[in-house]
Amino acid sequence: MSQGSIGRAFRELAPPLQGAIWMVLAAACFTAMLSTIRFVAQDLHPFEIAFFRFLVTALWMAPALIRFLRSSGLAVPHKRLYGLRALFGCVSTLAWFYGVPHMPLSDAIAINFTAPLWATVFAALILHEIVRLRRWSAVILGFVGVLIVLRPGFVEVSDAALILLLASAAWGSQHIVLKMLSRTEPVNVIVAMHAILLLPLTLTAALFFWVTPTLDNLLWLAGMGTLGTLGHIFLTRAFAATDASIVLPFDFAKMPIAVLIGWFVFGEPTDVWTWVGAAVIVASTGYIARREVQIARLAAAEVGRTKGSVTTGPATS
Repeated sequence: MSQGSIGRAFRELAPPLQGAIWMVLAAACFTAMLSTIRFVAQDLHPFEIAFFRFLVTALWMAPALIRFLRSSGLAVPHKRLYGLRALFGCVSTLAWFYGVPHMPLSDAIAINFTAPLWATVFAALILHEIVRLRRWSAVILGFVGVLIVLRPGFVEVSDAALILLLASAAWGSQHIVLKMLSRTEPVNVIVAMHAILLLPLTLTAALFFWVTPTLDNLLWLAGMGTLGTLGHIFLTRAFAATDASIVLPFDFAKMPIAVLIGWFVFGEPTDVWTWVGAAVIVASTGYIARREVQIARLAAAEVGRTKGSVTTGPATS
């Protein structure tokens, strides 16, 4: 099958399924990106790593931003939204990069899953998206899976875990701003503006802990930034495809990916509760995909019947 035919087949999929696929791809890229932090955190402070992550993204996306600015007369619409997303993104990134090296990757990802819960609530309250009872139930079920992994009350909650909770809250908040931007703004421009605005913010934090990186460090940082760039592109396309409350539960795909990376790359042991929790999470996201595709197909069929009843009426001249 050619690349063109694959693209056409993908565009023919129901929007909720497109959004789900984009979100799973984003989850894979972000999880792989976070795993690379482990390789450079031994030499560089997490705040410096965060700066290089956005520097690489800015370099990748600069051509797209330049083309957009030229075509728009050097005007950037929605400056406040871009700035608000950068603020949330800065808090989330600095806290996230600081906490990840101090926890098993699977546990860190599990804590991150509080973000969809916040974002779904915000999507309903702020964007007035219709969140059906079944979708709420699936999101809650996924959160129960996270609780199974973390087992609060049975395992001591570390400082790193609290920092990652802050990161998740900020990450969920920026999802809502991202959804608002994705309604009108090009994907590449959203990603580029986010990286460029975060450069001075993360650089300010990094300067207090600056260490000149080695060549090996730079190679890891380049790979990390590339994965982060792809993740943000996929994430933005997911939000552009359908409602945020539909695609956010698929962020739970990070969990099994993180377990596999932690197991095979870092030798981090996983107990039965991690697998049970991951299974609950995967089951909840799978149900959402099946349910939303069914709804989309019924809606498309209804539109088709409506058009048919109009076009089969008497012709006029």
